[in-house]
Amino acid sequence: MARKKRVSQRKSRRASSRGLLIGIAVVLTGVAVLIAKSRTPLTTRPTPPPRPQQATPVPPAKHFSLDSDWDRLRVSLESAYLRTVRAGDRAALLRLTSRTLRDALEEIGIDKSRIEEHVDPSGAAYGPAPRRAASPSTTAMNASSTPAPAPIQWHIQVPKRASLYRINDALTQAILLLGGNVMRGVERPGPVTGTLLDLRLGYGSRVTHAITVEPNEAMADPGAQIAFVVTDLDRSSLKLYRSFLRSPVLFSVALRPDKPEATRMAKEVRLQNHEVLLHLPMEPKGYPRVDPGKDAILLDLSRIEIEDRIARCLSSIGPVQAVVSRLGSAALNDPDVMRAVLDELKRRDLPFIDSHPSGPSMVEEIGEETGARTLTVGASLDDDKGTAASVRAKIKEIAATAVQRGTLVVMVRPSALVLDILESELPRIKALGVELVPISRVAL
Repeated sequence: MARKKRVSQRKSRRASSRGLLIGIAVVLTGVAVLIAKSRTPLTTRPTPPPRPQQATPVPPAKHFSLDSDWDRLRVSLESAYLRTVRAGDRAALLRLTSRTLRDALEEIGIDKSRIEEHVDPSGAAYGPAPRRAASPSTTAMNASSTPAPAPIQWHIQVPKRASLYRINDALTQAILLLGGNVMRGVERPGPVTGTLLDLRLGYGSRVTHAITVEPNEAMADPGAQIAFVVTDLDRSSLKLYRSFLRSPVLFSVALRPDKPEATRMAKEVRLQNHEVLLHLPMEPKGYPRVDPGKDAILLDLSRIEIEDRIARCLSSIGPVQAVVSRLGSAALNDPDVMRAVLDELKRRDLPFIDSHPSGPSMVEEIGEETGARTLTVGASLDDDKGTAASVRAKIKEIAATAVQRGTLVVMVRPSALVLDILESELPRIKALGVELVPISRVAL
């Protein structure tokens, strides 16, 4: 009897588990259906209704930001719904994919007007794979050197200085959000100038979008950008400290982790809507005579010790948007040290800014090797000559360099003279088409 009772209990538990799993599946399917039905229709071009007498006005689709967690979830669920419950409605999935990819491009400054779209009639239905043996034209891009036919083909012209990395990353993140994948992504010399980006995006082994991004010298660049990074700002001169925080000039503020008021300052900087950066101490030439400070990144540290010191420095500051080197003329030129630093920052999704551009540095080379995001300071602004004329001349030179390069990171040493002149020159800087941006806008 006892044995039969135990067998009965086990069967009951298995039945309950199956019922629970079925219930969860039903709830998730219901949520996906409701969200999909509540979504505003996403279209790439007007399409006639199947029956003219039933035609009704279609409300315009609302723009959504891929930075919104709710909208990202909604898009992801709708894509899953279209790929499973409505697997036969390929056109709806194509429309959703096109809309999401366009929004991703708009977020990095590429307007939809730059997209020259061609619909391939032979692949527009995006039907199921043929039952015959797969040929190079129908296999996945990562399994064949011949591109699979794409229903949607985009040709995008961008300014010569446009970052192909940013474009590639934006499109990759968008297709991954939709549950798709990048089947091919290659760079090759453009037909006229620069480097051309060739992408194939889709779902499973089926390409939906063939995207070519081509630089065009005749295309005007968008407005130049300057990211001002203030270093060595502290509360010892409270008036100057507050003047910088309340200034109309947009600054990112790099804070030293060994300062006793670092945590408090980080909170105050964030309250004034400035981005906070970690001013990471690193070994300079002449160490230990030249002391970089507590928890500095030294040449004789192991990888684990470097990771621990970065973690301690970050914990003393709190959330940051980037890491800036402090001193570091020796550490920045050591490949093993920089590989450990950039690997750790990549894991934390934090860009690294090399503030020592005049000397040898392995930052850019190791950054390309590891895939970490890196920037190099292009100019500095201070009142070392002590005259208003010299500061104005330097600001004029910085603005001209930004227009020429497109993007410029500038280190600022705090002083009342620099702040006053910078604020007075702000209208002239904007008149040149130069935009002041936080470091997060250029560290992509």
